[in-house]
Amino acid sequence: MYIILDCSYLCHVAKHAMGELSWADKKVGVVFGFLRQVLTIAKTFETNNFIFAWDSKESKRKAIFPQYKSNRHAEKTVEEKELDAIAYAQFTEIRETVLPYLGVSNNFQVRGYEADDIIAQITKKHIASEFIIVSSDSDLYQLLERNRVYIYSIKKKEYYTHDNFVNEYGVNPPTWAMVKAIAGCVSDGVPGVVGVGEKTAIKYLKGELKTTTTAYAKIRDFPNLDRNKQLVTLPYPDMPLLKVSKQRKLSLDHFLNLCVDYGFESFLRKEMLDQWKKYLNLK
Repeated sequence: MYIILDCSYLCHVAKHAMGELSWADKKVGVVFGFLRQVLTIAKTFETNNFIFAWDSKESKRKAIFPQYKSNRHAEKTVEEKELDAIAYAQFTEIRETVLPYLGVSNNFQVRGYEADDIIAQITKKHIASEFIIVSSDSDLYQLLERNRVYIYSIKKKEYYTHDNFVNEYGVNPPTWAMVKAIAGCVSDGVPGVVGVGEKTAIKYLKGELKTTTTAYAKIRDFPNLDRNKQLVTLPYPDMPLLKVSKQRKLSLDHFLNLCVDYGFESFLRKEMLDQWKKYLNLK
């Protein structure tokens, strides 16, 4: 079993929870919060067999739709953008420095692709393995498979499964991409058919929407369907093949050094350090 972490999501959770934490005049809250979540997840599933998936700053999707995700930063103040810059620097530090220093095996960022693409390619190519995806991104619903691919919510502390999805939406998970292509994706700034939501899109795809309705005609004649389908389907085309390996021991000495350098004294208390050793297999 592999635990795949949507790292941008976990970093944003850490940013909102611990973003003000500093050590020696340096902001370290995102790093601290991220690592604390990794320990919590390792304890939950009793494994250190993680895959870390990161968004790329570049986007192949923007080449076909320049407005893709542009809505996420449009309304932020100058102060908010400055705080984001401090936090994002820690995202990079975790990916490029902290995780490699600890000895993490599966730490992936692919230029032009999103963490969702990495997650999708790995789960689809390694069909003999079981995966638990830690994320809040509903785009990942299309990857759910019975008894093999699950999504876990760290906030709710519960799974979202293939059967949960089918019971809620009445279609199989792979159909979700077409639902999003028709209805659009607000979080990604992908406009769908005007006035058509997910429920109506599902009715259309199931053949339950009357052909005489205005909604039916609007969906049938929607000119951007192929473009939207390419934007929302996971993984994005031509995703490079990633080699996944089982995570073995991580470096205890490097972990101790890291805690000293970042001022993470709470991680070094005996009870907490014992947990790090046990669940992250620090040797």
